[in-house]
Amino acid sequence: MTTPGGPPTVMHRPRTVGEAVGALTAEAGAGRRVWLLAGGTDLVPALRAGSREPAVIVALRRVLELRARGAGADTLTVGAGVTYAELAGWSLAPGLAATSRVVGSVQIRNCATVGGALGSANPRGDLLTFLTAAEAEILLASARGPRATGIAALLRDGLEPGELVTAVRIARPSGPQTYLKIGGRQAAFPALVSCAFLVDRVRQRVCCAVSGVAAGPWRVTEAERLAGEEVDWSTGTASPAVARRFGELAAEVLRAAPPLPEDPRHPADYRAHAGGVLAARAFARCLGPARHEEAA
Repeated sequence: MTTPGGPPTVMHRPRTVGEAVGALTAEAGAGRRVWLLAGGTDLVPALRAGSREPAVIVALRRVLELRARGAGADTLTVGAGVTYAELAGWSLAPGLAATSRVVGSVQIRNCATVGGALGSANPRGDLLTFLTAAEAEILLASARGPRATGIAALLRDGLEPGELVTAVRIARPSGPQTYLKIGGRQAAFPALVSCAFLVDRVRQRVCCAVSGVAAGPWRVTEAERLAGEEVDWSTGTASPAVARRFGELAAEVLRAAPPLPEDPRHPADYRAHAGGVLAARAFARCLGPARHEEAA
């Protein structure tokens, strides 16, 4: 394989996780830069545009272990090679499915993978927002053996040299979930602001993450505490006033978070306000009285 303006690129095509880790380890040991190729929605355009230099590529599409998903008694596991299109209709994970359905175009959803989203670590990434709210556990493999880390730690610290994301593990849903976003045309632009909202009826709590305001997906913990105290957990509902207060608290939390670079068209205060509006809407959608009336 060759890339515009650069020398031939070395291409590894492993068939197992072990072979992939072996290639990553060998190349890292030789001091060579390695790009991982799964769906190619990030890497291929970057190489064509010259924004990434030619380097060693490890292509992962033949690694079938990475393309599995499954359900346990308490958890759902999604391989790093699973595409958004494969998740979009997964009834066991309604929030994950809803998030996957609003990513890019049909063509992108058919190619883009869970591992690619984690690798690119876009601070406004739809999947990263949902996984942050879901308190996802990231499963990794390297020559040192397997390990697991939380989504927040992975986004903060990144991968260790020679390490490969193999899967994501989340809790099985125990309540309503939703994902909302605002921005330009869905297929052409990333979300301006987005919000993932999950209800945990077993632990009597909500988890909410907002992207597009802070330097990465941001949990609105003070608002979450309010919900834990004000929701009627016997019915799984709360009043419209609680939903409004939840959104107001969420906006306050977001204004205090480390901000993204300033955008003259969408000032930080506007984006924090928009995040609060989305949080209030998500709260009402999952916990509003109308939901209880529909269930009855």
